[in-house]
This record gives sequence, structure tokens and C-alpha cells, in this order.
Amino acid sequence: MARLVQRMKQPIVLGEIIAGIIIGPFAIGGLLLIDGRPIVMLDETVLIIGEISAIIILFVAGMGTTPKELMKLGAPSFTVGALGVVAPFFVGYFVFVSIGIESLHVIIVATALIATNIAISVKVLSELGRLQSREGRLILGAAVADDVLAITVLSVVLTMVRTGNINPNINGVALSLLQILGIYAATLVASVVAIPRLLNLEIWKPHGSTEVAATAACFAVSGAASFAGLSPIVGAFAAGMAVTASKAFQQIRQYAEKLDIVFAPSSLR
Repeated sequence: MARLVQRMKQPIVLGEIIAGIIIGPFAIGGLLLIDGRPIVMLDETVLIIGEISAIIILFVAGMGTTPKELMKLGAPSFTVGALGVVAPFFVGYFVFVSIGIESLHVIIVATALIATNIAISVKVLSELGRLQSREGRLILGAAVADDVLAITVLSVVLTMVRTGNINPNINGVALSLLQILGIYAATLVASVVAIPRLLNLEIWKPHGSTEVAATAACFAVSGAASFAGLSPIVGAFAAGMAVTASKAFQQIRQYAEKLDIVFAPSSLR
């Protein structure tokens, strides 16, 4: 399928998505049974592997951008990311209101429309050889901003669902946004400060130990981001950027790209 869409001059990831739908648990994979069970099930193991793959993809992508480069594109990225949240939310809201769906249900559906998949953006940009271009960094920064803002909207909507109040307090929304942005900023700063120092320690001289430390740092930051209410892949991206400041950057990057071959082969050219 990937070869087919490539001949049609479309991103390989599109073919992978189509193939996944066809052989997935809601199509052929759910219809074909072995011992009374579907051959493909969307269980916890599949979800965990998918999460690990996304973390690795964003970790490698983060290595293509330094914190300084991200800061230069901070305002444009945030603006694009904000538009990527606001536009689909309000378009979805007004479309579903116009067909008579209840207000609270409309808000839930509109919130679902703002979700993005950073990993797919990374894979497409990498395939085009544009991941480390100015445009690629802008898109990636916007995708991260979109993810952070989407979490803010989701937290507000969940509060509305619990209380049944569809008129949220503006101060509360602003406070939630500031809290989540603060958590992301703290995660990014802590990663940039701590990870290079950790990787530059002399204790990592034995062969392979630096790579192990980098992997541990990646998943530690991802876990911390998840614990703080952010997406784990946002933490992985921050960890990848932090690695660029370490002395072993090239060594770690080569290692991480080998992981990418296993978890996301089409993200490599």
C-alpha cells in the first residue's frame, strides 16, 4: 500500500494509514477469527507499542531543532498552532449547531476536531527532506503548540461535562492555559538544563552507556510530561532538543535513528 501511494506521489504514511484501517480490528482484522478471537485486537499491548513509537519519532525529531531555533520561531509557531485549535473548533461547533445537536454534545465533538497527530507531521516532513528546514521547524513548533492548547481546551470541556455548565468562567480558562503553558515551559527548561549535563558526565564512558542514559532521559521526561497532564510526546520532543547541547549528540542521534527503523521505518528517507 505504501508503494502504491508513493507511485501516486502521496506521502508513504498515507498508505500505512490505509493499510492499518484495512487490516485493523474494525475491518478485516476484526472479521477473521482464530479460535473464536479476532486476529487483530486493539488491546493494551498495541496501544503501548503505538505510544512508544510516537515517543521515539518525536525524540528523533527534537534532535533536528535546537532550543534557540525553536525560540526564534516561537511566536509564529504559537500563532499557527492557536489557529489550528480555534478554526476547527468553531467551524465544527457552528456546523453541528446548525443541524440541531445539543450544545454540550456539540462542544465535545468540536473538541475532538482539534486533535492533531504530531508523529504524522514529522514522518511526512522527514520523507520530503524538510524536517530541519525553517518551514519544517515552524510546522513542528505549531504542532507542539497545538497539542498544548488542545489539552487546555480538553481540560475545560471535561470540567463542563462534569458540572453540566456550558458557560465556562473566562478567568478559569485563562488560568488553565497559563498553568499548562507554565508546565510545558518548565519541562522544556528542565530538560535543556539537566539532560546535557547528565549526558556529559564521565561515568558514561563504557560502550553503550550514553545511549542508555539518553533513552532513559527521553522516557523520564515523557513520563513527567504525562504526569503533569501534557502529552508524553511533547516531553519526548523537549528531550530531543535538549540532547543537541550534549557532547555525544551525534552518537545519540545515530543510535536513536536505529530505533526509528524499528518503530517508524517510513520516517527515514
